[in-house]
Amino acid sequence: MLDAWWFWAIVAVSVFWSVGAYQRLVGLRTQVNKQFAVLEGLMLRYQALVQDATTAAVTAPSGWHTAVAPELGASHWTRLQVAANLSAMALAHMQEHPLEPSSAIALVATSRDLQDAWEALTHPDVYYVSVPPELTQRWAELGISIQPDIERFNQAVENYNEAIAMFPAVLLARLFHFKAGRILA
Repeated sequence: MLDAWWFWAIVAVSVFWSVGAYQRLVGLRTQVNKQFAVLEGLMLRYQALVQDATTAAVTAPSGWHTAVAPELGASHWTRLQVAANLSAMALAHMQEHPLEPSSAIALVATSRDLQDAWEALTHPDVYYVSVPPELTQRWAELGISIQPDIERFNQAVENYNEAIAMFPAVLLARLFHFKAGRILA
């Protein structure tokens, strides 16, 4: 009788521990999703800035510094719009799978391409294109204000990764297919 009691006590403790550990893992995964939702909202502002800059360039002929053919700047604008579209697609994919490493890699790559396209457009050597100074300032401010949210997202991913790697939670992680995420770096 005593052996049966110990057996059921161990089973009960194991079940309660398993449920608690599973809830913790799900909570950490949910925290990653919440942090990404905040980050996504900020990253979508880049899309709005690209639209504002494109609209300003198209609607304000005085926005061109020179009477030289405006098609000289067309490649810069096209590059910016393509980079913005690719970034938006990567952002949408990451929204569906915020812990999938390939989503994070694609988002980081397209975000860098978008930043590079913006810098190429606003570079002083591109004298024939004019981006309104307020848009350039908003872009710079957004780049600064988004950094803490990237760090919070990365910290949430690291906490999640640490939790699914710890024994004995790693057993539940394998059983329920919890996969490690990738930080945005």
